[in-house]
Amino acid sequence: MLVAINRAFDLESIDRLMFLEMQPQDYLIVQGDGVLHFDRLIAAGLATFEQKSNNENQIVPYAVNISPKGRMLVEAWRTGDHNQIKQSIQGTIPT
Repeated sequence: MLVAINRAFDLESIDRLMFLEMQPQDYLIVQGDGVLHFDRLIAAGLATFEQKSNNENQIVPYAVNISPKGRMLVEAWRTGDHNQIKQSIQGTIPT
């Protein structure tokens, strides 16, 4: 399982995904440069980011969260289900 995931994502990205999975919604608030640490996960649809404030401050905060697809991938990895990992990477929800 780990080999399959590591071919798609580096170890640091997987660690970040697992970190996000353990946190409550909107727990991780970062600045714009912090969002870039999650760029691979966001581009793959495994994490999301959202601007949290639109005031006149120079520093704009963003919340980074795991997406449903990311949560499905972590669960598949933990259970060792090859099919579920494939479905999570492809973005299909099992029936």
